[in-house]
Amino acid sequence: MLKQMTKARVLLCGALRIGQISHQHGVRTFHSTIASKIKVDRKDTHIEIQWGPSASPSCSKFNYSWLRDNCQCPLCLHPSNRQKLHSSGDVALSIKPESISIVEGGNGPHLEIKWPSGSLRPHANHRSRSAAHTSVVDVAWLQKQDYSPQAVRQRRNALFKPVYWDGSIYDQRKRSVEYQHFISSDDGLRKALEELRDYGLCFIRNAPTKDKEVENIGRRFGCIRETFYGTSWDVKSVPDAKNIAYTSLDLGLHMDLMYFEAPPGLQFLYCLKNSVTGGESIFLDSFKAVDILKTMYPEEYNVLTQVPVTFHYINDGHHMHFRRPTIVEDDLNEQRMVYYAPPFQGPLEAEEHLVEPFYKAFAKFEEILRDPKLTYRMLLQPGDCVIFANRRVLHGRAEFDAASGDRHLKGAYVDWDDFKDKLRVLDVRK
Repeated sequence: MLKQMTKARVLLCGALRIGQISHQHGVRTFHSTIASKIKVDRKDTHIEIQWGPSASPSCSKFNYSWLRDNCQCPLCLHPSNRQKLHSSGDVALSIKPESISIVEGGNGPHLEIKWPSGSLRPHANHRSRSAAHTSVVDVAWLQKQDYSPQAVRQRRNALFKPVYWDGSIYDQRKRSVEYQHFISSDDGLRKALEELRDYGLCFIRNAPTKDKEVENIGRRFGCIRETFYGTSWDVKSVPDAKNIAYTSLDLGLHMDLMYFEAPPGLQFLYCLKNSVTGGESIFLDSFKAVDILKTMYPEEYNVLTQVPVTFHYINDGHHMHFRRPTIVEDDLNEQRMVYYAPPFQGPLEAEEHLVEPFYKAFAKFEEILRDPKLTYRMLLQPGDCVIFANRRVLHGRAEFDAASGDRHLKGAYVDWDDFKDKLRVLDVRK
């Protein structure tokens, strides 16, 4: 294939062979009318590629060490499992290619990069690495790998850009997915995934009222996350309850399993029976609340991003304990996470000068959370399944009269990684 591709090299003037940039001759730039007017400029430590005025970003930079490390050939990337066959630490320091050519193949333009011998450090079982090497890099693939902050941000926002909501906004939507469409088609699953991606909340309607159906729904997203509550668990009023959720009392807004090092990303609550008086389900977008806090009370917002809260669970033969701030802004992955579960807060462990600011900030945050305009309330009916992002959407329940009828929900968890995996795969299939 490489021999066929080299026939389409871009013609350059001078003594250099067709389409080649030679480091020794000091020629820096070439143009390709074949390759969609791509312009490649060779620098001392990297190349710059001008993609054209309509592209965003219009220019990308790729270091030589990065290009060698990310060679896509079968010697560097296993052809069937797509796993790297070397480590980033194997790349020779201060590496520079001998030449770079742009070639036109059947699947579009490629860069052909010739590396000198020793571009990867040899190991006892990989002595062939000391030989010269040629990388053939798909230009379209390369453009998608731009690692500039602007490009990374655009890729993140293209897939994950949450829409903040209050009770009125969500009430106007009232979008749900029919169970049969969801369970039997990629389109139905995609609709649920997109609702969760954008709003962190999704409703599945008219599911069969079977005891384990919540697990079938959960497995559409990924593997069920089993905890000490089981694979799935019952939510109903019982005597001597080990959790306030298993009573008929008012259940304040909270998130589940904040005392885990990695709390589940998705929670499922599936209604089997609901004939009681009261017991409305309550939901609130914590990202909206954080946005209000950050805008109106920036000092309190900063405190809640810095002071770790202790979460613990000491009951029924278990002792869970983890500390994390209420608000986590993950700049590296450009995502926000909120951790809020007052019933499971342990004694605060913070530096003395941060204790009073924390209580002030936490009270201000809860003042925002108590605004009824932010909440969306609904009464789940048999066959309804609500799914929500456990580190975004707070959930609660109004008090109900246990003597007035039956209320029985089933719950389950799925990890956020499984959700993102499924979302990316279905997004590619569009």
